[in-house]
Amino acid sequence: MEATIVGDIKMLPEECLSHVISLTTPRDACVSAAVSRTSHSAADSDATWERFLPSDYASILSRAVDPVEYASKKELYFRLCDHPVLIDAGRMSFGLEKSTGAKCFMISARALSIIWSGEERYWKWIELPESRFNECAKLNAVCWLEISGKINSNVLSSHTGYVAYLVFKLTPVARGLGNPFQTTKIILAEDTVSEHSVCLNIREREQLNRLSGRLPEGVILPRMRQDGWLEVELGEFYSGDGTDGEINMSFMEIRGGHWKNGLIVQGIEVRPNH
Repeated sequence: MEATIVGDIKMLPEECLSHVISLTTPRDACVSAAVSRTSHSAADSDATWERFLPSDYASILSRAVDPVEYASKKELYFRLCDHPVLIDAGRMSFGLEKSTGAKCFMISARALSIIWSGEERYWKWIELPESRFNECAKLNAVCWLEISGKINSNVLSSHTGYVAYLVFKLTPVARGLGNPFQTTKIILAEDTVSEHSVCLNIREREQLNRLSGRLPEGVILPRMRQDGWLEVELGEFYSGDGTDGEINMSFMEIRGGHWKNGLIVQGIEVRPNH
């Protein structure tokens, strides 16, 4: 039976087979490439991988800080999955989610609204070699912490569930980020679609509560990323058909007048919820 199927595939023109494969997924295309020489050629063709790339990828890449070179559309696809491209004068990065090709963006700290970030006694702008952006914002000391960013739904992949994350690090002397908890909020088309409490510094929180070290139910904790940074979820939203307008994402702790320091912000990342 398998030999018959392979034989039937060989009878199809490559452009037809390429079209069929392009209606599947990037993962399926990679599997198809191993079936036969015919399917390999069709699965690796530019026609196939053009369908997996966002329809506006050329327009986005025209905004890249440095030219993006690639030998094939498949190579470009995986280049964007593994190495996001800086765009808009380095204020944002663009990449793809590997299994679906959905668009991912990170908004740099410079492109965020950070209260008092222009005053060096409160925030300092630093360079870190492990950051994808030229500058990160380092918190010296504030008693009012408020960070927000926005992105328009029309630049995202349509009809896709997304999650926004604050991407950050903590210095060894970070204080005031374990208690009280911080608040996050996602607002889409003037409606709050997600809101919850987070705790950036779990070690500090545990030191404050040595008896149990437990957090109230529902408080979200940060997790380590593959690139060595930490991230904490700000909330979820649905991109819809791209006509809903701006998505506003915020992170704050403004309630108690508690002083905080030692937070390093790389940016806010928006990526598909998988």
